[in-house]
Amino acid sequence: MTARKILIAACAAALTATPAWAHGRDDRPTAPARSHRCAPHKVAYVAAGTLVDQTLVLDAAAAADGAAKPTYSGDVTIDVAKGNKAAKGDKGTTQTYTLDHARVVLGLDDQNADGRVDLADVARGDRVKVIGKVTKLAKKCDQTGFTPTLTIKKLIVHAPAQQGSDS
Repeated sequence: MTARKILIAACAAALTATPAWAHGRDDRPTAPARSHRCAPHKVAYVAAGTLVDQTLVLDAAAAADGAAKPTYSGDVTIDVAKGNKAAKGDKGTTQTYTLDHARVVLGLDDQNADGRVDLADVARGDRVKVIGKVTKLAKKCDQTGFTPTLTIKKLIVHAPAQQGSDS
């Protein structure tokens, strides 16, 4: 008889202690107050072409630290030949990009025979690629008052393409 009373008391306790999810939906997180769809978001930006002009300088902090990956700041002017979807409007134009603490990869040989590859070896006509992020809004969102912001993180420089010889 005592075993039966204990079993009934345990069942009654189990039924009265229902889990929190069984009470209703009040404890679930609510939806955000406004949609995030029309908030600016960053998308990849890649444009490539030939170098027209550059005014890059080594950042003082990178030079003082002797950083393994120094950064540069300044302007780069490029005849854009191709780009990704975000850069399609720049194709066929001459664009000036402002770099602020951007990484520069010099994939070319020592042109001035000073024993190192640096900005002095970069010349007009070199192949360049800029890589960064641009802020965008969805197409269906109201575009009034929004201006996209372009942030360049990397500049890659290569020697001009070799022209094939017909001999």
